[in-house]
Amino acid sequence: MNNPALTIGLSMVLGMLAQVGSKHLHLPGIVLLLLSGILFGPDGLNWIMPDSLGPGLHILVGFAVAIILFEGGMNLRISRIMRERKAIRGLITVGALCTLIGGTLVTIIFLGW
Repeated sequence: MNNPALTIGLSMVLGMLAQVGSKHLHLPGIVLLLLSGILFGPDGLNWIMPDSLGPGLHILVGFAVAIILFEGGMNLRISRIMRERKAIRGLITVGALCTLIGGTLVTIIFLGW
């Protein structure tokens, strides 16, 4: 499947199905999106081949990131951030610390560094 149009179309259809499925299963959308990407991508059934998009892939990814950030900014409420600042501070500090420690341990254990 080296056709770029087919790759984009199939990706969109599978993405929409994953989003609908996540609504019905009451799961975050990212869970089924990741699973469908793994299942249908190059490491799974190989139905979707990102390499077929060539340099257009970087343009497409940049455009998608811009849309995601724009939508996130549109839904951002400063008043809610101020109400939840204690939880946010905890996520930033404790979450970063856990990531640092976990990443270090995984690197030491699995890579022998």
